[in-house]
Amino acid sequence: MQGRSLAILLTGTIAIGSYIQYNMLQSSNKLTQNVVNYTARQTTQNIAQTGVYMGLKQLALNKSWRAGFTNMPVMNGILTVRVVDTIFGGQSAIGVFAYATVPYSSFGNSDQIPDSAGYSRAYIPKGFIPATVKAAITTNNPVTTLGKLWTDGRDHDLNGNFLANQGTLGIWTTKTYSQSGSSKTGGTDMITRVDYTPSKPANVNSYKTSAVWPAGEWPGYYPGSPDSIMGGPSKGYSEGTLKAIAQSGLNGSQYTTNPSTLSYPLKGVTYVELSNAGVWNPADVTGEGILIVHNQWKNAAMKNWNWGTFRGLMIIDDPVHIHTIVIGAIIGLTPSPSEGNCIGNGNGYVYFSNEAISNATGSITGSSSGSCDAQVLAWWE
Repeated sequence: MQGRSLAILLTGTIAIGSYIQYNMLQSSNKLTQNVVNYTARQTTQNIAQTGVYMGLKQLALNKSWRAGFTNMPVMNGILTVRVVDTIFGGQSAIGVFAYATVPYSSFGNSDQIPDSAGYSRAYIPKGFIPATVKAAITTNNPVTTLGKLWTDGRDHDLNGNFLANQGTLGIWTTKTYSQSGSSKTGGTDMITRVDYTPSKPANVNSYKTSAVWPAGEWPGYYPGSPDSIMGGPSKGYSEGTLKAIAQSGLNGSQYTTNPSTLSYPLKGVTYVELSNAGVWNPADVTGEGILIVHNQWKNAAMKNWNWGTFRGLMIIDDPVHIHTIVIGAIIGLTPSPSEGNCIGNGNGYVYFSNEAISNATGSITGSSSGSCDAQVLAWWE
């Protein structure tokens, strides 16, 4: 009887020990699995975050980049990045969306468990239309159009195709406008949003003369420098910013005091700083971005624009004789033009384009910081 009791006790002890060992093994397996799960989640999240950063870096180099990445091997995982135009917080933005997967087999786990997935996204500003862009041509002096100059404040895409009810005025000037020759002017009524095809005489709702700088709009008077045209310090453009960007060479930007040294096509910020009463004549404007012809006296002239198509924003002290195609907008700074007030006397075309201007400003937005993520509006995992 005593031996039987000992056998029962021993069997019970073994059973209890086995149960405890089983539970310990199960706990160990769960702990291991939890570690694997956590590591997998962190790895996929890290890959996704890396994907967003890679996208932002590409956009810092080229704001028009939309290719993204598809099924790219990264850190034992697979990464896909989409880059799309979107709206964030009521403003035009570019969204960068990253999705990453990592198979559990990468962590030595052979169980039939789904791969881990990670997500991340960020938004950056696409570009903006400076408030100083009042029309296809904005000036602080009397304006005369001659020849067959076509000034069209209606909105257009990058190819010059008309887009309804999204445009601006054809001409906005603080002084007078004289329409001569066969020149035609049109634009969009800023109140009714009705579009007016360029004509002679121009519809009175498609241009504005004796314009007064809007009360309360920075800087409180007609701007006198390229950086103030962009919105000044509140927009990240303290005096000297555009010149510094041009000198940095960012995205093909160029700075020169001699226009004959420019490389084409123009890109980024092209800053031509001329001497007192200096003239760039004739001018090739082939390219895109922001083209600046300026000096401290506001009398740098760009005369006889004879070659090329330009897409973007032009900030010219003294624009004279437009004979080519501009898709975007032109802003003149001087109150005393060198050729009287003749801004165009040939077969020139000026098509206002929200897209061209937004692309131009977007290509340098946040660039003065030197960091690809400095302009991020929001970033989420």
